[in-house]
Amino acid sequence: MKTLIRCFWLLLCFGFISSVWAQNQDAMMRPGRLLSPRHRMTTLLSKSKMTAQSGTYLAFTIACDKSKTWDLGVYPKGGTWAQLNGINDFGVAMGWGDVPIEGGTETRMIGISLFGLKAGQWFDSGLSSEEVWAGEAGGISNTGIIVGNILGPNGNPEAYAWMPSHGGFHLGPLPGDDASGAWAINRSGTFIVGASRRMIPNPADYPNGPNGPHAWLTPVVWTPKVVWNNGRPTVKWEIHALPIDDLGTKGKLFTDITLNLWGGYGVNDFGQIAGDGYTYIGDNWYEIAVVWNPANHSRGWEVQQLPMADGFAYNEALAINNRGEIVGDVWESLAAPALWKKDSEDGTTWKLTVLPDLNQTPMWDVATGINELGDIVGYCQDADWVQQATRWNTHDLSFVTSLGFPGDTSWAGFGGVNNLGFAVGVYQKIVSYDDDGNPIYSDPQAVAVRFR
Repeated sequence: MKTLIRCFWLLLCFGFISSVWAQNQDAMMRPGRLLSPRHRMTTLLSKSKMTAQSGTYLAFTIACDKSKTWDLGVYPKGGTWAQLNGINDFGVAMGWGDVPIEGGTETRMIGISLFGLKAGQWFDSGLSSEEVWAGEAGGISNTGIIVGNILGPNGNPEAYAWMPSHGGFHLGPLPGDDASGAWAINRSGTFIVGASRRMIPNPADYPNGPNGPHAWLTPVVWTPKVVWNNGRPTVKWEIHALPIDDLGTKGKLFTDITLNLWGGYGVNDFGQIAGDGYTYIGDNWYEIAVVWNPANHSRGWEVQQLPMADGFAYNEALAINNRGEIVGDVWESLAAPALWKKDSEDGTTWKLTVLPDLNQTPMWDVATGINELGDIVGYCQDADWVQQATRWNTHDLSFVTSLGFPGDTSWAGFGGVNNLGFAVGVYQKIVSYDDDGNPIYSDPQAVAVRFR
């Protein structure tokens, strides 16, 4: 109950927190196909060398009678690739891209406004992420707080929260850990979720042997606390480890397997967190979807495993809205988009629905984001593994349609849909083919679509 009361108090004062942030800059630190499942944050993501394409684009095109598309391109004056992950209800989108610097470019969190006085204007975090943990991480709240990660002082990724023109906070890892990543923020800007990493130096201690990950990822949530220094309010973000109980124990769910990689990937305004636990041994992956509910009689959260689907051995949860609807996918050799809805008022039981595929031949299809109105976004792949940004809806479980992104392959961002009917993501075009007839794609380009 204390936790729930605290959640409601935070919802009432999130505007105050945002204004405190803006007033206390001096107290802050300044500034192929997707893997299945994705390698997430245990490895460093790298991109092939790309050809520079100077300029920014705000080309307005009509995709269909009821849809408007913004072909946003890349960061201006030297950026070569960009993708958008999330968008708030004020039309401000965030994502990742390379930003021109003296002597080249570097990967940073970036953003752009789709409408209003600053429509079409790009901005960036001002701090390098060194292409580390970029791509899936990050989100933006309705208060304008953007989360993701930067390159920390120890050379490892570090969770970071910031607001354009107002600096930011180094969120940091749990005590004793070496890296962290902030993967989502709720709409009210009161909860940030992600993971804290601790590398394992001794091979004898690797949970799943030499062919498994050499790290522990602990799921975490950051909550804001207003403290007063010399009569001035300052926001401090506190990190909390989320419980996994015995779900990760060797042999608990999978024979001789320890689930040692955990994270929170979505969070709503009531403190419910969607995420999962996973691991790999060589090319073999193991994964379960979970939800963390605020505890009723004590501070903290309680973990609960989400149901599997017949015909699939694994699942993952990627986003959650304020109605407690969770989206992600169920998978084994192929993947299907999935929706979990509470089957009881207290959230102790959940009902799983496998959503329809866009193509007659399902391949690797994932739901990545959901808004409060039940609009779901993600992507579906055809028989050639080509992705197409896709939309579903919780009120009509048979509904599925393309989002109308341009290009030859595309996907919607993790958390990439707002309550106004805007979806954001990335697209690429086929520029040529290799000697075996496989397509070679252009660099990723940012895109936004309004579908209603």
